[in-house]
Amino acid sequence: MWLIVGVSGATCSGKSTVAQSLHKQLPGSFLVCQDDFFLPVDSQQHTLIPALNHINWEIMTSLDMEKMHAVIENCLFSDSAKTVLPITSLVEAVNRVAGSPLHAESDKIGTALNINTGCHRAIPEDMVQFKPDGTQSMATCEIDTDNISSKTKMADGHGDKQILGVRILIIEGFLIFNDKKIADLCHCKYFLTLTREQCWARRSVRPYDPPDVPGYFDQCIWPEYEKHRDEVFKQVPNVIVIDGNQNRTSVLKQVLLGITQRAHELLQLQKS
Repeated sequence: MWLIVGVSGATCSGKSTVAQSLHKQLPGSFLVCQDDFFLPVDSQQHTLIPALNHINWEIMTSLDMEKMHAVIENCLFSDSAKTVLPITSLVEAVNRVAGSPLHAESDKIGTALNINTGCHRAIPEDMVQFKPDGTQSMATCEIDTDNISSKTKMADGHGDKQILGVRILIIEGFLIFNDKKIADLCHCKYFLTLTREQCWARRSVRPYDPPDVPGYFDQCIWPEYEKHRDEVFKQVPNVIVIDGNQNRTSVLKQVLLGITQRAHELLQLQKS
């Protein structure tokens, strides 16, 4: 069974760091990054911004999405047993990041983690933020896991037993949720936001190839981000919004907790 995680958001919001950290923490997982599918500078598909004499790299036509879809499909055809991640390994990853013990218990983990996946809304009111369209999303990761007990038993994969686990594909990119095919694939969808000021402070000190020309952030990057962000919030269900200015460990902890709960839910559905 596959569990597909999407990580998107503003430029420089930390989405690549989160995706790469997840990949490192979850052995056997697959990682597909949208930045690997930018078209070459001389591609005829690019849109030029006349006022800046610069390519608009912030839109879908700057990307080879057919190739990206093909790579994702190729990953999903992988059936190696080595890529199955036991639910206990997910819990261990949470423990490594959180620094405090969380234990897997098959009947309780889904509600005890208390993460919003779109299926459950049991989140304290002070931990919820509202998106522009009025829907709710998890805003922080201050989750109490100290009282979760441990009783998980995992089969060893031999004879008539099966590994209790999932295969994980992580898809990262600034426009992945604006692509319906990818958005529909994702079981967990995370969107990292920044304010304009925070975004500019980070973007202005990073090197790019080709480099940003003067005015590119104000005339292209930020307006395109706002347009695509609003499109996602309006059209894509169950997107969890995370403040990209949070501590990286806090963000990673929140995402790992959400993935662990979703994996548990999928395995419960499979058993039923």
